[in-house]
Amino acid sequence: MLMIFGANCPSGRQLIHQLSPLERETAVAALRLPEQQSDEFFADHHIRTTVADALDAEAVAQAVQQYRPDTVVSFVGGKNEQGIRSDATGNLHIIRTLEQHAPKARLILVTSMGCGEQYELMSDMFKQALGEAVAAKTEAENALRQSPLAWTILRPCGLADGDDTAYQLHEQLPAIPRQYMTRTALAAAVRQIIDEDGHEGKAYSVTSE
Repeated sequence: MLMIFGANCPSGRQLIHQLSPLERETAVAALRLPEQQSDEFFADHHIRTTVADALDAEAVAQAVQQYRPDTVVSFVGGKNEQGIRSDATGNLHIIRTLEQHAPKARLILVTSMGCGEQYELMSDMFKQALGEAVAAKTEAENALRQSPLAWTILRPCGLADGDDTAYQLHEQLPAIPRQYMTRTALAAAVRQIIDEDGHEGKAYSVTSE
């Protein structure tokens, strides 16, 4: 069972779109708001949905206990209508819940380039605009690195819409790219990590080339 948190974000939708019909039958999209369940996108793609706001630890626990996923992808991030940021808190709820209720599950955490040791490589403009978000994502990364879960971290560069599927995974990033990559390509990268063994305990930067 594949569970996708942040399934309603553009990258989450793109991942769902790239799943095969059979894969969608055994997947569940975790949505933040009940009204999102009526979105035709999910019905058209024949994927089941559940309401589990990552900021609600109890809701996350209920969803994980109900579906017992063996693979979880988290695109969780950003602020809700009340201005509460989910990048750290939401992902920490997912990590702790899996540790308790699905300890054998794999967690693929999608964060951002500039997290962790990459922060000092970023421009002052980047730090001013995204410093708060990156710090919160880094907090989630650090918690996951210390977790007994089987985990993989993906740090994509800037994202844009488009159909280009080209991407590269880098364990060591030679330089911060200026070029954006598409969400289509990011979803393809996530698919690779889902489908292949040998990525546990690794953090990859994801670029378009």
